[in-house]
Amino acid sequence: MTRNTIGALCAAVLLAACGGHETSAPSAPDATLQGEADRIRSSAGLPGVAIAAAGAGHVDVASSGVRSTGAAAPLLPADALQAGSQTKAVTAMLLARLVEQGRLRWDSTLAELLPAWRDEMQPALRSVTVAQLLRHRAGFKHDPDDTDAAALLPQASGELVADRALLLRHLLRQAPASAPGSYAYSNTGYMVAGLVAETVAGAPFETLVQREVFGPLGIQASFGFPEDDPAAPLSGHVRQGSAWRRADFPAVERYNMAHIEAAAGGMTIAMTEYAKLLREHLRGLQGTSTFLRKETWQLIHAPEGEYGFGWNVVDVPGKGRVSAHAGSWGSYYLFALLVPEQDRAIAVACNCYGDEAVEQLDRLARQLALDERR
Repeated sequence: MTRNTIGALCAAVLLAACGGHETSAPSAPDATLQGEADRIRSSAGLPGVAIAAAGAGHVDVASSGVRSTGAAAPLLPADALQAGSQTKAVTAMLLARLVEQGRLRWDSTLAELLPAWRDEMQPALRSVTVAQLLRHRAGFKHDPDDTDAAALLPQASGELVADRALLLRHLLRQAPASAPGSYAYSNTGYMVAGLVAETVAGAPFETLVQREVFGPLGIQASFGFPEDDPAAPLSGHVRQGSAWRRADFPAVERYNMAHIEAAAGGMTIAMTEYAKLLREHLRGLQGTSTFLRKETWQLIHAPEGEYGFGWNVVDVPGKGRVSAHAGSWGSYYLFALLVPEQDRAIAVACNCYGDEAVEQLDRLARQLALDERR
């Protein structure tokens, strides 16, 4: 049902990057970002690359390459890219707003929040909390699967919110895939978190994100795939032999990935706008954000194990606490690092997905964020 790769290995990536070199140099300026974007795109042979750098008081973005192979139109910093599981941090920000508004608590349980479904819910899931959903400790399987789709397709109405509720009600009847309280990365858990937001706030998830997150922060972003916007002929790419080809996911599959599973990975956002999100996290952790209370920002980036709310979080020698995450639905890729003690955030993205591309982009992000030497 989904094509997803995720930054569950971010913690290992970060720990591998921890050298002894320390510096408090500022984030790379535009000229440096542009040079790095051009270099990595050329050396890795990628269709298009975008890099964002942010501090609490600035954002810088550069891009290189083309929107689509075989076309001349350049990839621009303002072109929206599919961000995959970077959406999870936005879902956590939405739930944090609802907690601060008193609409729910971090320890609110699914039985409390979804009372109409309590009796049919798996007993082991009734005591699962909001915090456990966001930390991947709710017990849900990684993704809905083809069996779920086959069972529910005859009942689907085509109405987004109703179909999401149909799917999640079905999933809540299933036995946990892992013991609640133990870590198991789960897109399904974030889908349930999105349902919780819809239930307590009385509006579709997408509406709530626009109202509670993007709007207050002055961010332009949406849900879906860039390919669905005819005004912006942008393509994601997959590797075919030695060449990149445009990905050709069926429209119904893109709909499922980006809309039914919106809270887990549906966001489409330009790097100019994503940099603003990173900047707000830095401001929040430094105590200068008015979007959420400082203690809420600290909780978001306080891990149980190595995962907070939408972020892998580890302590890096000489850099302090570092948060990282990666996201992809299989044809775009975005990796981000936050280094609050250095007032630095870096994100790298491409309109493609492949193992070699991921390896090189991750290495570049570590170099820029953690001053890892090439």
